[in-house]
Amino acid sequence: MTIIIYVLTILLAIAVFFIIKNKRYKVVPFVSGVILIFFGGCLLISMISLVVPYGEILIFPLGCIVLGVVVILAALNDFYSLVRCKDKVAGIYHGYNTYYGGNGVSTQAPVFEYMYNGTLYKEQTAQTVSYKLLTQKMRNGQTYNIYVDPKHPAVFILQKKIKVSSIVTVIFGIMFFSTGIMTLWELFPVFWRLIQ
Repeated sequence: MTIIIYVLTILLAIAVFFIIKNKRYKVVPFVSGVILIFFGGCLLISMISLVVPYGEILIFPLGCIVLGVVVILAALNDFYSLVRCKDKVAGIYHGYNTYYGGNGVSTQAPVFEYMYNGTLYKEQTAQTVSYKLLTQKMRNGQTYNIYVDPKHPAVFILQKKIKVSSIVTVIFGIMFFSTGIMTLWELFPVFWRLIQ
């Protein structure tokens, strides 16, 4: 578990570097904020495991808390996107980016090119979309309606509906967070005796 946290910290540090270098925080502030929080949480856990005596026993509960917060925020991004993405525009579909998780699970984020207020954008959606929808109902180069956030035009969604997966994600995030808090609460007396 310790190695995973260290590797995640390094990978997230690289992601934060590119977010800052490319000023993506101006384009997609919410997602950039979630990544920054994830990095900060992993960095804090890494530091505790390295500096605090017996700190490695705190990795699991703190990791669950950080992961829970990040998962909840990621799901809330879907709900927030429904509210903020109001302007309907025509976008040209340019394929999708695939992100792989554990156990062979993957999510797809479609990429669209569109014009908004005289500026041309080519971005991936703030929502993930089913592989079936992408392969059976969408074609490269075709035009589809998308909904753009007027304050941050690089943020857009395809559908104005709440997905069941977002609700399930929030529930999992709450479970991770709760597990971390309960485990930390149970470990605290043991940890306190160890460091004294």
